[in-house]
Amino acid sequence: MPVQALQATVVDPFKVEIRQVTLPDPAPNQILLAAECTAISAGTELAVYTGTHQWLKDPLMPDWKFPFRPGYSAAGRVVAVGADFPGGFQPGDRVSYPGNHATHELLTVGHERCRVWRMPDSLSFEKAAVACVARYGMGAAIRAGLTLGRSAAVLGLGVIGQFALRSLRAAGCHPVIGIDAVPMRRQAALAAGADFVIDPTDGKAKEALRAFLGTTGAEIVADCTGVPDAVPVAMGLACHAGQVIVVGSPRGLAKDVNFYDDLHRRYIEVSGAHGNMLFEPAHTRLAGAWDIHKAQHWLLGALASGRLNLNGLVTHSIKPEGIGQAYEGLMRDKDNYLGVVVSWT
Repeated sequence: MPVQALQATVVDPFKVEIRQVTLPDPAPNQILLAAECTAISAGTELAVYTGTHQWLKDPLMPDWKFPFRPGYSAAGRVVAVGADFPGGFQPGDRVSYPGNHATHELLTVGHERCRVWRMPDSLSFEKAAVACVARYGMGAAIRAGLTLGRSAAVLGLGVIGQFALRSLRAAGCHPVIGIDAVPMRRQAALAAGADFVIDPTDGKAKEALRAFLGTTGAEIVADCTGVPDAVPVAMGLACHAGQVIVVGSPRGLAKDVNFYDDLHRRYIEVSGAHGNMLFEPAHTRLAGAWDIHKAQHWLLGALASGRLNLNGLVTHSIKPEGIGQAYEGLMRDKDNYLGVVVSWT
């Protein structure tokens, strides 16, 4: 029978409402899911919340307009399954899926968000809720190719940077260094197992990194800041012939990029690693047999086993009515807010 669902909605910049809607029974090609927890993806969601996300102004992106339903990382249970929905799911199955912040989600075969993954029995809903967000940080380890034994530095230790650091560490990088001006974020990186952290506020991050490594820089540098001008900074942190992986979405234009001295002459490789593009055919031919399903199953398994830990990451577990306050905290109180999970039960 139809269900009454609650959905978080950004109705205008800086204004969030919890709306109630009626969802019908699943059609043959649909599945109905009930969320236990969802995770906030601060970069994307704050860009929408503040009205600055570039897609809001793109006429070719009709789904990215106000009122907008934020969120893309959820964990919960199957409620009902249409007869033609693939995968053999049954009511009660514990699943991870790219759901919005809502009590219920109705997914339709063929839609880009129609992806459902079974959770390991030992994995909690709170941990599973972050799995889809985690994939965007995991892109640093996939895009870099060979990681075992290579040094890695992560510039920017927000949620995506934390997952980049933790994924690089899980993939065998050593040593792994975190760089961020916020003390709490550096402490979270150390709790995750980082070998060293650097405060860049004195302008000497490059010197501190080189002194710690004893080289011209890190073999892999993941830029997770989302700031365009940080890309040339990341290039300067890489060793000669090193790799720079741009993981955070750098919205805007960078200035003062010296492509000769900072890239060409030093043999630096700079690669984009948006989480939605890692599994394009042209990339997978080079990076191995990765697809989104393999990535999400690895993440769920790594979260369940502890290979990928959440130590120091989830700073707030909130109720749905606190989403707007959480956005404000993530934007204005970086000393206390990092990872936020929303409980829907």
